[in-house]
Amino acid sequence: MSTSATLPQPRRVKLAKPVPLPRIRDELVMFPAAANEDGSPAWIIQDPVNNRFYRIGWIDFELLVHWAHHDAAALVSAVNAETPLNVTLQDVRQLLTFLSDNQLLRLDTKVDVARIIGRSQQLKRSLFEWMVHNYLFFRVPLVRPQTWLAALQPLLTRLQMPWLAGLMGLVTVIGLFLASRQWDVFQHTLVDNMTWTGVLGYGVALLFAKTVHEIGHAVVATRYGVRVAHMGVAFLVMFPMLYTDTGESWRLKDPRQRLAIASAGIAVELALASLATLLWSLAPDGSFRNGMFFLATTSWIMTLAINASPFMRFDGYFIFSDLLDLPNLHERSSALAKVWLRRSLLGLNDPWTEGFSLAKRRALVAFALVTWLYRLVVFLGIALLVYFFFFKLLGIALMVLELSWFIAKPVFKELAVWKTRKAEIGAARIQGLIVAGLVMLVVLFFPFSSRVTGYGWIHAVDQQLIHSPFAAQIVTVPTQRQFKTGDVLFVLDSSMLGIAQGKSRQLALARESQIAGLMGVPDGESQRQLLTSQKAFFEAEEQLSIDEQARLTLRAPFDGELHDVDHGLAPGVWVKSREPLAMLVNSSRWVIDAFIPEEDLARVEVGQTVRARRLAGQPSWVEGRIEAIDVSRTTVLPSSLLDANHGGPIATVNEPARSGQDRTQVVRDALFRVRIVLDEPMPAHQVAAMRVHIDGHAESLISGTLRRLASIFIRESGF
Repeated sequence: MSTSATLPQPRRVKLAKPVPLPRIRDELVMFPAAANEDGSPAWIIQDPVNNRFYRIGWIDFELLVHWAHHDAAALVSAVNAETPLNVTLQDVRQLLTFLSDNQLLRLDTKVDVARIIGRSQQLKRSLFEWMVHNYLFFRVPLVRPQTWLAALQPLLTRLQMPWLAGLMGLVTVIGLFLASRQWDVFQHTLVDNMTWTGVLGYGVALLFAKTVHEIGHAVVATRYGVRVAHMGVAFLVMFPMLYTDTGESWRLKDPRQRLAIASAGIAVELALASLATLLWSLAPDGSFRNGMFFLATTSWIMTLAINASPFMRFDGYFIFSDLLDLPNLHERSSALAKVWLRRSLLGLNDPWTEGFSLAKRRALVAFALVTWLYRLVVFLGIALLVYFFFFKLLGIALMVLELSWFIAKPVFKELAVWKTRKAEIGAARIQGLIVAGLVMLVVLFFPFSSRVTGYGWIHAVDQQLIHSPFAAQIVTVPTQRQFKTGDVLFVLDSSMLGIAQGKSRQLALARESQIAGLMGVPDGESQRQLLTSQKAFFEAEEQLSIDEQARLTLRAPFDGELHDVDHGLAPGVWVKSREPLAMLVNSSRWVIDAFIPEEDLARVEVGQTVRARRLAGQPSWVEGRIEAIDVSRTTVLPSSLLDANHGGPIATVNEPARSGQDRTQVVRDALFRVRIVLDEPMPAHQVAAMRVHIDGHAESLISGTLRRLASIFIRESGF
């Protein structure tokens, strides 16, 4: 509770009928806090039993100071007589309500006890409600670290924090600079570690980083004299996360100290990430380098993406609250946003929950709207996580429960308020809402979206990679670029083939001489048959060598132009089997092999028009038509230009290597190839990755969404 007051002259009030004041609990502690935004003083009430803190203003403080041995009327008179405040009985009633609602009053009578018991019964959750809230998030305290934290206090006081911060800043700059020079290696390492062993490594690194993170909170809190009650494990959707209880940091009057405690975990984890990044950049390949990679990636990603976000109740939220000096930021901004919605959409004249300036109120409303959107995405993600985490039937039940309880319930609760206040809404406003609803329905149901997008690569219809069929030596290389069908491109030679051919020829001649020597020899007929058979075998070997030698004369299979000739080729140079020598391209007809998602397959057909542009370079557009559509999904990409591991737009995953084969990259999503024939030939050989826009069948937003949901339902319907 927080109030502020002006400083008028004391005034006399007419005392009403004496109202006895209940007694306040003796164990409560009150201490000064940072001043309010308007400069008025503030105090903090600590409830040590419930470990809660309440912020109060000047009027509340003076009333509590003069509370003892007064009834309500006498209390008002005493405060007005001894202070420059202008207190009324309404202020006393508000403070009394606040003390009662937060159980800060003593239970001196049976009526007080009955009232508290009744209130507890009202707030008591059913088993179902308890399970809904606590399966999602609950905490388990493990250790009370105050003893060993106090032992570290002398060491902490001797630390030169400015020097340490400067050193870590230098480490961060150097580490990021060195990592940027190996960015391709960094990306490939990230993808290659997406295995069960890699997941285990990330888990160990995450545990270590989060342990250091929580120790950072505890150490800084201890340095400023804040008691760390306990440390333990919090479970978020059954996923364990370490936590540190620094709730007593609200006792600190200096907001900079509270800010230091809230940001200590992020600062320590970023320092750990910087040090790990530097060590990864300098270390040789091995287990130590992999460990530093796991530590760096988990620390950077988890800190920047999760802990630093002010939209969930993690470190970023408390840092943001301390910077603005606005405790309970989410609740207060959400209350303002609800009032704004009612005033803007319904035309209601609800009073603002707090008297902020116009600029600050707008900023808080915008913050609340972004927070709602962010939480919607998070809750949807949690629902999917719940679905995949448990077995399918329980996963479906928990996912539906998650969506209905945390998303649908708050929305319908607010809509119920709007319904009850329908009489307060003007007729013109209702008509405007109806028109807006009709426009939204038109947007959802009108099939105006006909574009289907995908990615592919452009190449000539007739293009062939020229290579040697086996290891050979170059005899001649081409001196021109244009060739007709059957023209000689490369002439190669293999001495091994010449030796094998000569050997087979000599052996065939030897068998022929032996056959001639059998003339007139008794019983020579049986030997003649054997020698004739051997002669035929060696002649076949000789012909095979001649045929293989003919294959070393590489000819053009079609009319075209030679591209990508290896400049290192020259007569006398040996080349390996299947080694690329050049590319023969017929530039008269070009196609694009595009890949579209499975859910868009029903919207495309042969003959539809297509526009495409290159992903890199000049964004010039080319046009064409669909020539063919594959009936089975694509598993392996035809060009590395499209692979995300090489900077392309299509994600692939590693397929386990089979015996005797290398590991291959398999397309992750269900994509189907669409062959597009260009209307005009390309002026030059321009193989490149392309983004294609297909003029497919029109589809409304709602029908597309329902079709995708239906496909997901069918896919996941098997138990």
